Amino acid sequence: MKKIIVLIAIILLSGCTTGRVVTGPEQQFQAAEVCVKEKKFKEAAATFRKIAADAPPASPLAADALFELALVHANHDNPQRDYVQAIQTFEQLIKRHPDYSKIPEAQIWISVLKTVQDLKKENEKLIESIEQLKRLDIRHEERRKGK
Repeated sequence: MKKIIVLIAIILLSGCTTGRVVTGPEQQFQAAEVCVKEKKFKEAAATFRKIAADAPPASPLAADALFELALVHANHDNPQRDYVQAIQTFEQLIKRHPDYSKIPEAQIWISVLKTVQDLKKENEKLIESIEQLKRLDIRHEERRKGK
């Protein structure tokens, strides 16, 4: 009886309850999704990249892999996040799969990521201006005390 319960648990946990066994690129895709959840972004990116490269160009799986790869690049928890790479991947997705259902979402991501980049540049300029003002204030204060 105990063996039967263990066997049923293994079947349920393996995802075989649908009657469809997932293999090949689909299994790799699911593994990459697990990597994202476990914050193993480097592994996830490599797997999504491989799926996108190996899948037939017009396949929905290739489009899904590119979309997910872009999200990995943009993920705020990813210590190696790269907004430029995320934008390029979303743009590649749009070019290769113009009829993909998530194109509007990809376009929104591109817009948001470009805005974040612009704000980051503005923030850097403001920080530099603040530092220049601090140096100017220090020089001014030193001159005032020297009189």
